Amino acid sequence: MSTLTTPRLVLRPLERDDVDALWPYVSDPDLPRFMSWDPHRDRAETEAFIAAVVAGRQEGKGHVWIIRHDDVLVGVIGLEDIVRTMRAWRQDRGEIGYWCGPPFQNRGFVTEAAREVMRFGFEDVGLHKIRIGCVSDNAPSRHVIEKLGFRFVGEERDHFFRYGRWWNHRAYEMIIDEWRARG
Repeated sequence: MSTLTTPRLVLRPLERDDVDALWPYVSDPDLPRFMSWDPHRDRAETEAFIAAVVAGRQEGKGHVWIIRHDDVLVGVIGLEDIVRTMRAWRQDRGEIGYWCGPPFQNRGFVTEAAREVMRFGFEDVGLHKIRIGCVSDNAPSRHVIEKLGFRFVGEERDHFFRYGRWWNHRAYEMIIDEWRARG
């Protein structure tokens, strides 16, 4: 897996020695509010997360990068859950997920990184479809997804339970022909 670059960013594969750079973010209790993971309680949890990412990459199931701007880690982005076939069905799909550290939000970093990850997914990995989603209440993430041009598929009601309530989830996708048409 290679490093990806954009005009402002370097996307470098997440590696085992990134624990200290990730720790201030992944241990922040507010950052994962709309995500599927809880804040990390200790560095061993962060090490386990990175080990799982590296194993997934070695198995061809996903790619995760740290997003760097001016040599500072600003977030993480991944193209994961890559599925080539499911029994008799050819699927060639993956899903983008991301987070950006609070000091770096609202500066277009995630949008810029995601555009490059989409290019990588369609051109380099050979995917036919890329999916992406967010908690319905997460307006900033929804804005990023819509700015990227993903097609809204639908809202999954009561998709998960967290913080004492049920949350809805918005699902989006893009197929390669839609991506090519965007020029």
